[in-house]
Amino acid sequence: MADSRSESIPTVYELFEDIIHRNFEKSNVSLSTPSNIDRLSVSCEPAYFNVETDEQSPYEEVAANVSNKDDRDMPCLTLRSWIISLLFTCLLSFVNQFFWYRTSPLFVGVLVAQLLSHLLGKIMAKVLPCRTFKVWRWSFCLNPGPFTIKEHCIITAMASAAGGTAYAIDVITIQRLFYKRSINYGIGILFVITSQTLGYGMAGIMRRFLVWPAAMIWPANLVSCALFRTLHSGNDDNIQEENNNSRWIMSRFRFFFLAFLCQFLWYWFPGYIFPILSLFSWICVIKPDNLLLSQLTGVSGLGLGSLELDWNAWVWFLGSPIIVPFWAQINIMIGFVVLAWIMTPAAYYTNLWGAKALPMVSTRVFTADGYYYDVKSVLNSQNRVNETAYKTYGEMRMTVIFAFSYGASFAAIAAVIVHTVLFNGK
Repeated sequence: MADSRSESIPTVYELFEDIIHRNFEKSNVSLSTPSNIDRLSVSCEPAYFNVETDEQSPYEEVAANVSNKDDRDMPCLTLRSWIISLLFTCLLSFVNQFFWYRTSPLFVGVLVAQLLSHLLGKIMAKVLPCRTFKVWRWSFCLNPGPFTIKEHCIITAMASAAGGTAYAIDVITIQRLFYKRSINYGIGILFVITSQTLGYGMAGIMRRFLVWPAAMIWPANLVSCALFRTLHSGNDDNIQEENNNSRWIMSRFRFFFLAFLCQFLWYWFPGYIFPILSLFSWICVIKPDNLLLSQLTGVSGLGLGSLELDWNAWVWFLGSPIIVPFWAQINIMIGFVVLAWIMTPAAYYTNLWGAKALPMVSTRVFTADGYYYDVKSVLNSQNRVNETAYKTYGEMRMTVIFAFSYGASFAAIAAVIVHTVLFNGK
């Protein structure tokens, strides 16, 4: 009885797989059986499209950026790819984590590694000697030939995986900064690695549903693929043929470097020459002493009507507007306007939860009368909450926009599940 009952209960994999199958049936996308999940096929009129056997993807965005040919003899895991990968992995992870603590964080994206690694790879391909070394049963060559697109992809993937910031670092930083408690380096390293590998593990589990199916398109990756093809077009006869048949007069290289040059020159203005361009509240200039105006339009307020002409500040929090689909940007904008420009002023000026005693916008916690909350005064020697001291000192308060942001973050987790069931569960 126990065995038959357990067999009738579907696993999480089976539930996800059932949702994916039913959803793709509506979109004329057919998936293979679980044992052959890597054999995907997409129904395209008038015949079926097979990812493995057919020449090109049915999606225009993918077909324009992702090559459908694979040279199995092309070098991939070479000595130079490992050296450049480790270099940019260490460099990007350090720089981005170091500047994470700025008010306006400075972010060095994977695009920098993608461009500079191409230059370094070309240099190493010309400078390194063509010598082969043997270590035990393995042998490797210092210079197996021209720098290939596969080496470039490996370098970019490694830099992208480790180039971001680790959220677990915030826990260690807060413990040291606010609670004067240092965590052992070994424990801290294990804590960060554990949290990061947990995320990679979840990504590995979900790739069966979010990566392998042919209907899944990731816009940010298409941009990287387009840049790969542009940088390596000189070594690819297929791309050269596409460029010759294109109606564009300007080559991909020329267009890319013109855009790169314009962006490089412009950054000097908001970065050094005229920093006010980074964030400028022109409405506050009209009446700088008006409290209501500064709360609604100021840089430290809700920022209504403020101008921001710093590209780095644009892309840090929401990603590049060139990459993110327009419908996603509209969703983000509507959510921001409703939460920040409608709900927050309404709650603040109606004194919801005693909001007027606190600043309108702040991430700090306060007492009921508006002073900064001294968290250490309600903790004991083991950094645990002293309930008697907490009742004496009073409850901590947060600003309304911070409270709404927390609520929206928790609601988003449930919204993902509800959205999946409502739109993909039939």
